[in-house]
Amino acid sequence: MAENTKVTEISEFISKYFMIGNSNSLIPVADFINLDELRLYLSQKLSYLMDNKYDSLINILYRIDVGEEKLSKLFSGTNRENISAALADLIIERSIQKAEFRQKYKNGKL
Repeated sequence: MAENTKVTEISEFISKYFMIGNSNSLIPVADFINLDELRLYLSQKLSYLMDNKYDSLINILYRIDVGEEKLSKLFSGTNRENISAALADLIIERSIQKAEFRQKYKNGKL
């Protein structure tokens, strides 16, 4: 899969989990050049959610199915400055796993 196709698919996937109501997403689908650009954008949005809408953030992380053990370790750590970047990495990692799973299912490899 080409890099920008993969980034677009992951961006769309992430956007769906950040939906509020029926039509608005806190993370709108955008054209990102690479995963680093998506990571930076997502990190900034996650920082905002942590500061202003923490309950919504926790709900979103639950829906994305980020590992509870990973989240506990992250939130209990002493370096609180990098939490949003680490969360972005976890969300992207989980989104890639789900995209790969879907592709395998689609291709009959499961």
